[in-house]
Amino acid sequence: MRVQVPPLLPNPINFTVLKMFQVFKALIPQPHATMDAEQRYNIGLTWIDRDGLTDRHNIQIKYIRNSEKLAVTKGEPQPDGSWKYIDEGGMVHTMCAERVNAFYKKTQENAIMMSSMIDKIKEQQGLTLDSEVIAG
Repeated sequence: MRVQVPPLLPNPINFTVLKMFQVFKALIPQPHATMDAEQRYNIGLTWIDRDGLTDRHNIQIKYIRNSEKLAVTKGEPQPDGSWKYIDEGGMVHTMCAERVNAFYKKTQENAIMMSSMIDKIKEQQGLTLDSEVIAG
């Protein structure tokens, strides 16, 4: 019975292919796109050199939305005069006290203007009714 022992040195053809693969691996990056625990998107490329060491290039993007409308319509007033709402996804929506006060003032101005418009409409309707009664 004869047992064949593999050579100690790799086959020259296999060795050459392996070297070529390592060269390509160092030149062609591996793309990645992940989301971390802080809801940041990480997008980038990773190069791996011949020694297996990585060179990672990464862009972090974090999506943030702040809806003042959600803060004042669904939120709660805060001790400092601001409003705050946390949606189902954990996104925090706020309206600072300064913006809340400006919104109150503008809303009050609009309400006064609207009240004046309604009074004028009522006066106009009253004159129309009176003139119809007189003409009749």
